[in-house]
Amino acid sequence: METDSSRTRFEQDRVRDTGRAGEAPLGALVSEFIEQGRHLLRAEFTLARTELKSEAKKATAGGGMVAAGGVVLLLGAMALVAFLVIALAQLMPLWASALLVTVLLLAAGAGLAAVGAKRLKTIHAPRKTIQTLKEDSQWASTTMRSAKSHMHGHA
Repeated sequence: METDSSRTRFEQDRVRDTGRAGEAPLGALVSEFIEQGRHLLRAEFTLARTELKSEAKKATAGGGMVAAGGVVLLLGAMALVAFLVIALAQLMPLWASALLVTVLLLAAGAGLAAVGAKRLKTIHAPRKTIQTLKEDSQWASTTMRSAKSHMHGHA
């Protein structure tokens, strides 16, 4: 046989408020709903923070390597430009070879910048977090509907 001291406080409140064991009063349901909502919100923030930290670490590591590679490429490109200007100067005046190399480099740079800008537009939001927030919203709606029907059924 179960005594009042062996019941949880929530169970004791249910029996006291409704007069029947096993049925929660509306106040307890709303309280539980709010607490569950807080717990879910904290979990969502934790998930979002974890996802964003992971993506930031990848971006930092990749960005550092891209920057280092960029410096080395820049040095090589400078040497190549000097070579091209000198080599073309054998076929045309020096000023014309420098102008031709400059125009080609500007066109290539503009093309690369356009491709890079297009790729930057493909960066996405934290998809898992958005999906779980939608699921939580559906859960909250269902729970509130259930609480309202419970309230109207026992009014």
